[in-house]
Amino acid sequence: MKKNTPNILKLSRLAILLLCSILLVRCTVLLPITYSKAREKTQKILAHNGFKGKVQVKLIKKVFLDSDGIYVDYTYSEDTYDNQTISLDSQITFNLDWTVNGEEYKTPGLYSETYLQQKSVKKEEQKLFKELKKQSLDLDIEEFSFSDNTLIDQEANNRKSHLAEENRKNGKNDFYGYYQIPYQTMIDEHLVTMRIEVGDTENTSKKDLEEAVTKLDASKLPDGEYEFYFFTTDKENSAYYDNSGYIGYTFNIQDGKVVQDEDD
Repeated sequence: MKKNTPNILKLSRLAILLLCSILLVRCTVLLPITYSKAREKTQKILAHNGFKGKVQVKLIKKVFLDSDGIYVDYTYSEDTYDNQTISLDSQITFNLDWTVNGEEYKTPGLYSETYLQQKSVKKEEQKLFKELKKQSLDLDIEEFSFSDNTLIDQEANNRKSHLAEENRKNGKNDFYGYYQIPYQTMIDEHLVTMRIEVGDTENTSKKDLEEAVTKLDASKLPDGEYEFYFFTTDKENSAYYDNSGYIGYTFNIQDGKVVQDEDD
């Protein structure tokens, strides 16, 4: 029995060391007061940067060693001028002393795209979806949506930033001025692409999208860039778009008429 005692002690020490290491590397069990502090700190930073809404902390991870910091997942929400509550999921990382690097740049994720959530914009989406469904395009139209394209178009992004700045000057501060961009303005300033999702992908090809464009009655559709698209698992078909399974065909509408992209 005495011979086994040193081995048992060694194993016990190893188990304790292993447990301590795990606790040091990652500690996710935090007291409620920590959640309260995280919410207070996050809300203060966002408010200072122009976001006066509410913060709800969803998860906190306190990490040591390799990536020191307090990682906070939160939901940011604002009550908007059109009587909606719009929420965004985001994350902020604090140092262990609850300071933040680059504090002046901390904002909720994708706040600049919230203008697409306006009731007026959603109403137009439904209206245009119904218009497309009525047309004889020989396609199964599943969805119509406006997609922000300012991440890939710097000039459009600059125009959007200017519109938000003008909104703030006029007291329209929802989501730092980005929410209250009118529907017609976002069309006129080419901030969006009109995306039309097609179903029945087993029986649809890119050529079907091209033919549908020739049949399209554009007289009741707004000017701008459009895209028919669908997803496929067919390898031969998906070769049209780098084997990603995404197949799209873009075109433009101007003055109620279809204008084909030269690249397509």
